[in-house]
Amino acid sequence: MSSSVHAQEQSHRGEEQRRTRTPARTTPAPAPALGTAPLSPAALLSLQRSAGNAAVARLAVQRVPTETQGAPAPTTEEPRSVFDFDSDSESDAESDVTATQEDNVLPFHKSLFALRKVIRAGMNSEQGKGGKWTVTARIDPGAPWTSAEFRNEDEVGHVWLELTSPVGDSTTFGFYPRNGAGVLPVPGEIICPDHHGGEKEQKTAGVELDDVLNGYRAALGRVDAKYHLATYNCASFASDVWRAMTGNPLPSGMVISNPASAAESVRAEREMRKSFNGQEMTGDMEDLIEMVSSGHIPPAL
Repeated sequence: MSSSVHAQEQSHRGEEQRRTRTPARTTPAPAPALGTAPLSPAALLSLQRSAGNAAVARLAVQRVPTETQGAPAPTTEEPRSVFDFDSDSESDAESDVTATQEDNVLPFHKSLFALRKVIRAGMNSEQGKGGKWTVTARIDPGAPWTSAEFRNEDEVGHVWLELTSPVGDSTTFGFYPRNGAGVLPVPGEIICPDHHGGEKEQKTAGVELDDVLNGYRAALGRVDAKYHLATYNCASFASDVWRAMTGNPLPSGMVISNPASAAESVRAEREMRKSFNGQEMTGDMEDLIEMVSSGHIPPAL
């Protein structure tokens, strides 16, 4: 009897405890705090199932840093060409306006890198703007163009130019065949600096900055010229640039421009000037000497 009563009391007490127990939570638990690392697809799906779409959307907004919300997408600046910087200081020493002005006056080409550098340094100095520049024609005579040896590349000789600025900077440049020269035109190229050597004659003239710029543009216009021994060679190129700088051609032969004729004309001019024993010459006499040295009239008077 007593055991039956005891069992009923325990059963009654258990039911009371069940009725007074705190009801189970029915609202979803708050989402755990997360860092700013991107969620994997599996983690995002699990979160969506447990917390609902609205909670996932709110969490996605909270995970975007404040400073980047509404900001435009980052852009990547196009890198400048290596040819835009032709000196050690150009990238940090000049404004864009100044660089553009210089590019218009002195266009860049890799074949004329050293020449442009000398001119650029001179034109940005007071001495270069108002002083005299020196252009020198250097001549290795080689063999006469009428000889069989002239057809041998080692005997052709060479004519090239040197430019010296009023501040003392200088460089040399000349025209060559890119490959072997022959009876057909081949691609030509300007070598600058030109270290040919073998010079036996030279001719020098003083010019202004504007004349130098004219010569630079003349050379620039010939960077892709065809080379041919009989029609356009190193002597032809040097004569064209010399004319652009001085106003007169560099004498290099009446029929075919060649180093041997250029050297001969320079010697003729030197002998004529020597005959005047240093006397001051009039403009007419200078013109006469120029005509003789150019081969337009015979040197014997």
